[in-house]
Amino acid sequence: MNSRKYLVFVVLAAVLSLSSCSGVHNRCVTNCNVGGKALLSVSISDTPPTNTTVLSFTLPIVGISLTPSSGSQVSVFSTGTAANFELTRLQSDSDVVVTNASVAAGTYTAINVTVGAATGTFINNSGAAVGSCPAGSVCGIPSGVTTTITIPINLTLTSDAHQWLDLDFNYNNAIVTTGGIGINMQQANVLTATTTVPTGVPSGDFANVDDFTGRVTAVSTSSITLSSAVRGSLTATINSTTQVFDPQTTQCTSTGGVATLACIKVGSIVSLQAVLTNAGTVVATSLDVIDSSTTPADEVEGTIYPSNCNGGANFGMVLSDSSITTSGSPLASSGFGTGVCLTVSSTASFLVDLGILTGQPGVPLTTAGFSNATDLLAGQTVRAKITGAASGANGINASATAMILRFSRLTGTVGTTSTTGFSLSGLPSYITAFPALAQVQVYQNGTVFEGVTSASSLQGTASISALFFNPATGPTTGPLQAAKVRQH
Repeated sequence: MNSRKYLVFVVLAAVLSLSSCSGVHNRCVTNCNVGGKALLSVSISDTPPTNTTVLSFTLPIVGISLTPSSGSQVSVFSTGTAANFELTRLQSDSDVVVTNASVAAGTYTAINVTVGAATGTFINNSGAAVGSCPAGSVCGIPSGVTTTITIPINLTLTSDAHQWLDLDFNYNNAIVTTGGIGINMQQANVLTATTTVPTGVPSGDFANVDDFTGRVTAVSTSSITLSSAVRGSLTATINSTTQVFDPQTTQCTSTGGVATLACIKVGSIVSLQAVLTNAGTVVATSLDVIDSSTTPADEVEGTIYPSNCNGGANFGMVLSDSSITTSGSPLASSGFGTGVCLTVSSTASFLVDLGILTGQPGVPLTTAGFSNATDLLAGQTVRAKITGAASGANGINASATAMILRFSRLTGTVGTTSTTGFSLSGLPSYITAFPALAQVQVYQNGTVFEGVTSASSLQGTASISALFFNPATGPTTGPLQAAKVRQH
């Protein structure tokens, strides 16, 4: 299970061996910067894979250090258990590894990232066996080994300044397919680093922090803490500009899906969109209420893939998030990439979580395209309320009593563009819902852009975080409704 623990101004409760604060194992939170120190934040993103259909990839980060132009390495992040990052979602999203790590000012020539045994799950659409994985099967990628990756950089940290860099992971260099499939973190350019803030990130911020979903464990007018069984916990600042959305409108009192902070209680399930500011703080830009019930229910979220895992009306899911409260559930300790076989109840409800698209003019206001089990398609990301989770011959089995459409992360080649959308080709081959091009709808004041400022400027490869409706029954504006678009 992911051990990441986030604080209000420090997004990872890591154990650092730094002497800038009292106590060898304490982190600076605010105003701890003394004696020629800089405050460094590190985020992580992903270059999407091209030749392998990866459904899940877990990168455990064990430690980070900097190599100075002279002298010994300086620790930035170190913890007793790995901080796990699921990278398929990071093809469009960003996450934070550490914020405001107090580091000696000076010039650094390399960043050293120690990663644990990376794991993955892929679907073999090659038409032939890949290693021991039969054609058409979903299989694990043999694990890598603990490795320290050294990335050359030219980084000058200035005393009393907040500074930042982003780590970008590249599957294409980490996954090897000679004689089967495997992971080799010693390949060149598995990780690269940059200090250039992407186009589209708001002025005054270092990076976006996208779609952290979890159960609320604490909330006030100034902060909120969310806990995910898979991703850990996150605490972010709330301010007067933080928006609250309730797309379902049945969860609490709201008007047109726009709600107030009073809607959110301890026990609610909330998705948080945030920014990492240039002061090294995580500030919530919006809170999306997925379920305001304070009565805990087990929930899983992940990617649907082609499967008749137990025969009949079943759907395979590769886990990317969960909130589990049932004692003894096999999902309580299940991490990224776990296979879940869902049997969807005939009375299950089907809802759409519009997230940051709530209230945008023209956004779909019905569940058309996601109203019953026939609208469940390979490649969709869904969140399910479940009961009766149990281990079986084909993984973990569970019954779904409610299905919520969430944002899928997809990458393809940009075709025709306009101010309101664009077409996308070259989606993963297991996604068969689109006969040719897939149409992506964007919203001027809702969709977040990175690398470009608008859809009309897109070209080449782009990744999206989008609601994936059934093209046959869904919105006429397009089956992919984008909350975020990243130009690679």
